[in-house]
Order: sequence, then C-alpha cells, then structure tokens
Amino acid sequence: MSLTVFSQTDTSSNVKCFPIPVVKQIMKDLLVGDSALATLKLTEQQLGQTEKKVVLKDSIINTMKLKEVNYLTIIDAEKQKFGIMENYSKKLEWDLKKERVKGKFKSILGTGVIAVLTFFLITK
Repeated sequence: MSLTVFSQTDTSSNVKCFPIPVVKQIMKDLLVGDSALATLKLTEQQLGQTEKKVVLKDSIINTMKLKEVNYLTIIDAEKQKFGIMENYSKKLEWDLKKERVKGKFKSILGTGVIAVLTFFLITK
C-alpha cells in the first residue's frame, strides 16, 4: 500500500504573508460583514412581512369604510321611511278629526231636522 503525497510546487519569494494581528483583524471584519449581511436579510424579511400586514390592514380599513357607508345609507333610508310614516300618520289623524266633525255636524243637523219635523207634525 502506497500513498501519494503532493507538496507545494511554488514556494517562491512572491508570496507575501500578513502579520498575525492583521489576519485576526481581517477575520473579525469578515465575521462582522457576514453578520451584517444576515441582519440585512432578516430586516428585509421583516420589512416584507410588515408590508403584507399593512396591505391587509388597509384592505380591512377599506372594507370597514364601505360598511360604514352602507350603514349610513341604511340609517338615512330608515329616517326617510319614518318621516314618510309620520307624515302619513298626521294626515290620517287630520282626516279622522274631519270625519268626527262631520259626524257631529250630521248628528246635530239630523237631530235638528227631526226636532223641526216633529214640531211641524205636532202643530199641524
């Protein structure tokens, strides 16, 4: 059993190494950048959810406004109906009063006519 081993072929002097404190700072910056990207994604998701909620609330508000308009229309129609019924009731009361006056007048007139006829019958 034999293992194949590879070694670096280019170990020229063109390679530059960073000092360890610089490498640590680079790693910290990369981690901060990655966490900033993750935070940005999370914030964008939250923004999308918030926009959906706003759209839903707007539709609910519009629905409630339409219902309010419908309710106001119904209330106005009921007010008109009650106004018409009140006017009709007043007219009926007035007609009833007129009929009572006519009835009393006819009663008095009829009694007078009977009294006059009775008087003429008795005097003859």
